[in-house]
Amino acid sequence: MKTRMVAVLVALAAVTALGACASAPPTPSPVPSASTSPTPSPAPEPVAASVAITAETISVLDADGGVLASFDYFQPTTEVVAGLTEYLGEPVDTPNPGSIESSPGVDHEWGGLRLYDTDTPGTPPEIPNHSVFVTGPTAGPLPIGTAAGVGAPSGLHVGDPGTSVTVGIESAGEYTNPTTGRTVVLSRVGLIELPPHPAAPTEPRNFAVIVHSYTDTGLIEQLIAPSANFGV
Repeated sequence: MKTRMVAVLVALAAVTALGACASAPPTPSPVPSASTSPTPSPAPEPVAASVAITAETISVLDADGGVLASFDYFQPTTEVVAGLTEYLGEPVDTPNPGSIESSPGVDHEWGGLRLYDTDTPGTPPEIPNHSVFVTGPTAGPLPIGTAAGVGAPSGLHVGDPGTSVTVGIESAGEYTNPTTGRTVVLSRVGLIELPPHPAAPTEPRNFAVIVHSYTDTGLIEQLIAPSANFGV
């Protein structure tokens, strides 16, 4: 009798253990996590860092010298003013009465940069729609000068010594202003050859940037482009 009771108890214990195992929820297998690659950051937008002029163009450059925008002297002046305004802000516009050597027009000024728009339309490749006069170190918020290699390895800027003009110089002589008594040394740099004129096919014609440096200060005070070696 005792032996039978022990056997019953053992059987009950086994059934209870099996029931417990059957009722316990299965342990889920771990799900491997998917590897996520970091999203690359977008490249920063280039920022305008300077304005550079040549005998052919007015360009806005980034810090690495890359061209963000470029304008020439024969395209509509309204396009040039609108394009420069994006980088330099709104210009100050002033009527220009003209002179013996220039027709009336309008000056668009951003600090040390003056864009002179003549009333008469230009005629490529000889007569530009507009020209630039650099009279200070900055155009709006940006430094301005000639492009690298035009007149000097790193360009020329108002306020530089006149002796900075070392690359591709064509002397244009000296001139003493009878009103001020000041003498200016004229140098043409960055020459761009133009097609010969039918009336004088052997005479070279070119545009350049003309540099005004004054003997009393020894400094560059003005850059003008495009400067022609023909005409009045």
